[in-house]
Amino acid sequence: MAMYEEYTLRDGTTKFIKKVEGRSLQQEMKLLGISEKDILSMQLVTKPSSK
Repeated sequence: MAMYEEYTLRDGTTKFIKKVEGRSLQQEMKLLGISEKDILSMQLVTKPSSK
């Protein structure tokens, strides 16, 4: 299982990013192309690893 951060945005969309040790919240938001004001909620989820 892999850990992902799930971002639910104010426009109703959902974005996922794989958790990487040492990566900051600001780095994750930059990779996703979002800002703090775009985020409605965030949560840590597990998903099966794709091989």
